[in-house]
Amino acid sequence: MATMIVVAIQAAFLLNNNTVAFDPWHDRATYDITYTADVSSLVAGGASVRLWMPVPADRVYQTVTGVRVDAPWAYRLTADADGNRFIYIESTPGTSEGSLVVLRATVQRRPVHSLPDDAVEGRAAHDTSRFLRSSSRIPVDGVIATLADRVSGRLSDRRAKIRSLYDYVVHTMRYDKTGTGWGLGDAMWACQSKYGNCTDFHSLLIGMARSQKIPARFVIGFPLAAGTRSGRVTGYHCWAELQESPREWLPVDASEAKKSNRADAYFGVVPSDRIEFTMGRDLVLSPPQDGGPLNFFIYPYAEVNGSAVRVPWTLTYERTAAAPDRS
Repeated sequence: MATMIVVAIQAAFLLNNNTVAFDPWHDRATYDITYTADVSSLVAGGASVRLWMPVPADRVYQTVTGVRVDAPWAYRLTADADGNRFIYIESTPGTSEGSLVVLRATVQRRPVHSLPDDAVEGRAAHDTSRFLRSSSRIPVDGVIATLADRVSGRLSDRRAKIRSLYDYVVHTMRYDKTGTGWGLGDAMWACQSKYGNCTDFHSLLIGMARSQKIPARFVIGFPLAAGTRSGRVTGYHCWAELQESPREWLPVDASEAKKSNRADAYFGVVPSDRIEFTMGRDLVLSPPQDGGPLNFFIYPYAEVNGSAVRVPWTLTYERTAAAPDRS
């Protein structure tokens, strides 16, 4: 009897502390998310405001339903050439105050293994040559190319080359967010400093892969703690996809591999404890923003009278279901 009482108390403690049995490596998950942008301070004096918010990606491994938007002004859903989706909203002329833009959606996510080439929409699914070119913070020549050739240049098998580049980043980089320079996804900075966050890890990996003629793309979203049923997200997370064959892409998460000391686990598998939002770097939104291309896009972006401004945001989630992945 005493044992049963202890077990019951432990079970109640776990439930009260929002802990559930969920394995993101093998289980599908369904999340209800609420993403809020606070625009109340942007329209002082009748300023003209334009706001873009990313909408969760709808892919073969991530299904999005029930998208609902509450906004103080008229809005529309738009998309860029790569299939990234946005809410776009403009303030009504003469408006003296605003409030909140709230995006709600239900997202079903499964663990991602190898990806078919048509797993994404738009130009990203057809023009892989663009994932071989340099971007503003990811060069594919010079020091990056020399390093990649030293690490994997003698390997002929594509998967072996990808694994050698991935292992170099995991074992050489340090996950560290001290000082300045980290978090911009600057591959040269990461190469030289050898530390940073997920953007730095994957920018270096992408640059090295592209220099070896391996198409590689940058994916960003939000992490959702596997150990809790609900919570509030405090920041983004990104990972990468590299083309293993003409019809197949390999997902990898080098920074989580480093943090968890699980390099094998995060090579070719991305668990379901996250929601993907956008893909790519140097993004031009839809309709185009007045400012330059965005380094990456995960947080609300606003322009007041043509100038970019910071937008306070919150994102909360509740995992409403989990089940073994049968795909």
